[in-house]
Amino acid sequence: MKTFTLAAVLLTLTAGAAGSALAQGAGARGDTNGDGKISLAEFKAARVAMTMRSDANKDGKISKAELEAGIIAMQAARGGGAGKGGGGRSGQMFDMMDANKDGFLTRPEIEKMVERRFQRMDVNGDGVLTTAEQQAGRRGPMGGQGAGER
Repeated sequence: MKTFTLAAVLLTLTAGAAGSALAQGAGARGDTNGDGKISLAEFKAARVAMTMRSDANKDGKISKAELEAGIIAMQAARGGGAGKGGGGRSGQMFDMMDANKDGFLTRPEIEKMVERRFQRMDVNGDGVLTTAEQQAGRRGPMGGQGAGER
């Protein structure tokens, strides 16, 4: 639960791509096949791409400093919380996501966290996220609480 809650900070901040797709309807950004639902592949592509935008030096991995700066930038772009970056939570989240403890988040580590998030949000286990599941996944502290935890 603790891993889920902390990781939800970053994944909630990156929810814009997939979440706004459902809000806009079929064919929207994120819902690449236009069926009005978000598949794991669509969810993963949108969230991993959004998270990798924090890779300021484009070396294919994200340092703690890059993650912090990326969170600040995403918060500012969303119109709130600029300048705070999640404080100690982003550091804790980083440590939990950094599976091999090398001090960097790699694409595979981010993909693993995104996949776990998707599975928790997919309440009915049908392999796609409906609008209701997406909205439930954004409710509660840091978008985690009430998100179909199985």
